Amino acid sequence: MSSPFIEQIKARRTIYALGDQVSHTPEQLTALIQDAIKHSPSSFNSQSSRAVILFGAQHHTLWDIVKAELKKIVPPEAYAQSEAKVDGSFRAGFGTVLFFEDTDVIKDLQQKFALYADNFPIWSEHATGIAQFAVWTTLAQEKIGASLQHY
Repeated sequence: MSSPFIEQIKARRTIYALGDQVSHTPEQLTALIQDAIKHSPSSFNSQSSRAVILFGAQHHTLWDIVKAELKKIVPPEAYAQSEAKVDGSFRAGFGTVLFFEDTDVIKDLQQKFALYADNFPIWSEHATGIAQFAVWTTLAQEKIGASLQHY
């Protein structure tokens, strides 16, 4: 037996050949992404996951920064391949979502619930994983390709 939700999970894939032809507006995508993050479960309902959503010039600038940083650490003979991957995949997309955790929320919970203080950073990592999965699956449901990168 399967469910529509399980089918959406199955449909979610890493798409490397991203493009910028998307029928949704940046405002529509932002609302979908914010909603997916807002309704993702987190320990103690901490809602510590945050996202910066970039489109257009800001999206391109981010990937230019990534390339500049990669150039500092990738051997010169291998850089052209890294640059081609960034340009042909990630920079070629419609936008970028940068996920991070609000450490002030985590610190506040550590103070309020000292017994569990050591666990809150771990639980925060769980929360961001859930939020990222929710966003990725939401985008797949909207027929928008995405890839999850760890730069």
